[in-house]
Amino acid sequence: MARTTRKARSAPKAVTPIEVLRGLTASARKAGLSASKAITNSFENTRRIALDKAAEARVAAIAGAEGARARTLGAVTELEKIFEQRVSRAMARLGVPTSRDVRALSRQVAQLQASVERLKRSRARA
Repeated sequence: MARTTRKARSAPKAVTPIEVLRGLTASARKAGLSASKAITNSFENTRRIALDKAAEARVAAIAGAEGARARTLGAVTELEKIFEQRVSRAMARLGVPTSRDVRALSRQVAQLQASVERLKRSRARA
C-alpha cells in the first residue's frame, strides 16, 4: 500500500462582517437592511408608546393628587368648624365674653363717656 501524504491544514481565515456582507447576494443584503430597519422602527414605536403611557400615568397621578388635596382641605375645614364650635361652647360655660359681647360693652362705655362729658359741661355752666 502506498502511503499518501496529507497536506497540513491551515487555520481558517478570520472573516470580517464587511467581507460577509460582500459575499452575500443583493437580496440577502436587502433582507438584512430591511430587518435592521424593522427592528429600529419597532424600537421607536415601543419607545413612543412607553412615553405616551408614562404621560398618561403622570396626568392620572396629578388628577389623583388634586382630588386627595381637595378632600383633605374639606376635612380640615370641617374639623376647624367643629373645633371652633366646641371652644366657643366651653368659653360660654366658663363665662368668657364673646367678641360680640365685648363690642356691645365698648359701645355702652362710649355712650356712658359721652353722657358723663355732657353732665360735666352742664354742671360747669351752672
